[in-house]
Amino acid sequence: MNKKVSRYKAHLFICNKTRDDGRKSCGNHADPELKSILKDAVQEKGWKPLVRVSESSCLGVCDAGPNIMIYPQKIWLSDVSTADVPEIIQTLEEILNG
Repeated sequence: MNKKVSRYKAHLFICNKTRDDGRKSCGNHADPELKSILKDAVQEKGWKPLVRVSESSCLGVCDAGPNIMIYPQKIWLSDVSTADVPEIIQTLEEILNG
């Protein structure tokens, strides 16, 4: 095992967990374009070396989803939609400039 410190100042984990049994899940309610919209915004800002956008499986609070966790800042975003992208980008800007 190699152990290193992450090179990213912020890492967004976007839950994409889906369920087939009718219970709410992030993946069943999230806009499928959310990840690509966020990745494009990070690229446009020139933050790609500092910010990573990834999909994750279950983050554990499906009823509040779709969810995004920003790590290591411990920022939890719930009920996220593409309409929230400007505020998410503002949050990242504060992280990077703070």
